[in-house]
Amino acid sequence: MIPARMGSSRFPGKPLAPLLGRPMVEHVVRRAAMCEQLDAVYVATCDEEIRAAVEGFGGEVIMTSDAHERASDRVAEAAERFEAEVVVMIQGDEPLVTPRMIAASVAPLYEDASVSCVNLARRITKHEDYLDRNTIKVLMNVRGDAVYFSRAPVPDAAALRALAALRPSSVRRAFRLARRLHRRYEFFKVLRVLELLGYYARYLALFRGGRFRLAVMSSHSNPHGIAFNLAARRCGVSVVLVTHGMPVRPVAQLSYDLALVHCEAARQTYEEEGCRLRRVLVHGRRQAHAPMSDAPLAERLSVGLFLCKDVNEERLRGLVERLLADTRVARVLIRPHPKNLWRGLEEWVESRREPRLGLSKGQTVFQDIASSDLVLAGNSSVLAEALTAGRPAAYVRGIDYGSYDLHAFVARGLVYEYADERGLDTEAMRRFYLRPDWPSALRLFANVDEDEASVALRTRDALREIASVLTAQMSGADESVAVR
Repeated sequence: MIPARMGSSRFPGKPLAPLLGRPMVEHVVRRAAMCEQLDAVYVATCDEEIRAAVEGFGGEVIMTSDAHERASDRVAEAAERFEAEVVVMIQGDEPLVTPRMIAASVAPLYEDASVSCVNLARRITKHEDYLDRNTIKVLMNVRGDAVYFSRAPVPDAAALRALAALRPSSVRRAFRLARRLHRRYEFFKVLRVLELLGYYARYLALFRGGRFRLAVMSSHSNPHGIAFNLAARRCGVSVVLVTHGMPVRPVAQLSYDLALVHCEAARQTYEEEGCRLRRVLVHGRRQAHAPMSDAPLAERLSVGLFLCKDVNEERLRGLVERLLADTRVARVLIRPHPKNLWRGLEEWVESRREPRLGLSKGQTVFQDIASSDLVLAGNSSVLAEALTAGRPAAYVRGIDYGSYDLHAFVARGLVYEYADERGLDTEAMRRFYLRPDWPSALRLFANVDEDEASVALRTRDALREIASVLTAQMSGADESVAVR
């Protein structure tokens, strides 16, 4: 199985990058087919472009879901359609793989029935490779079993000290938890389980060494967030979740004494994913709310284009060209994500030498929304912020590499969907937002009935109530709060 997708954050479109006159994935397929130990070779992908290219040179393709974040998940889905003794995953960006390497990876599975997974490794002979984060290092025991993988030089002393600090009973409990999470959530792989153990040991020592009343967290469904929550609960410390934006599924099934969430839809997501929320408050947006105007949009439009970090460069270029070709568009303002992954964005904008096209610099998100007549974005909570402020907004499919309508803005009737064939159909957009049921959709994604100040007071009172209960249980305790 050769997993391949167009949406690589570091090199979009990499499988089809030309190499000696052929797409990279073709080299991988042809080299894999040379291995006599393989009975069949398939490319597993969610992209029609890759499917067309592979079938064009005679390869075989299995189409998979576009929701997978990791190659192993894509291969697992594809492999379910076959009955095979061994599944070999060959990355789609390994054009120099050899039949001998593939055969070497398969051999241990037939030689030892206890072996369930094999990774190829070689000894590092150059010090610069040892320090290079692009070279994955593996720590092995005397039997050759992989114990720890890292981009950093290994052994990682801090991680090993943390693991060594766990009592045997704690290790067993943590491993049982990690195994349950691994079975429940496909994105938990070996490295994440090891991370979870290390962070759990560190946080457990922190909570046992202090006298904490509250543990406040904002990041949850990752090893350190999960470990923080579980260590706090283990030590009897109440846990408070404070988040902004919509949670992305899957969400770890954790317990919170208080949760301050972005909106009602976010609360529903946490509960549907199995989180236990004893009390929930929702951020107030009344202070930022303005009613949607029923008047037609201006004849000359200022369009705000708000990007996610994993922007689809080709899609963005095409969209900008369509907008600039529209005579009604007076300005296109592009606001990059703070962690923008397309390093060439500013250079591309400057190369266009188009006075109507510019990048946001030094302005807040809300200032850029206010300066726009309408807002376009992909899987971004900016859409909800714009609509809360009374600015028409539209979801643009494919402008980032996230799943289509990741937060269900379109599916639940909150956001109008932009289509290339229609272009900026401002009248259709106006009718969409004048629907009688649209205010209800807005309230699902923005709490426009309360302001942030009143919610802050309610949050303060809830925290005091939680702390007062703990005070009765912790005689003479300091008023400490652990924050992650």
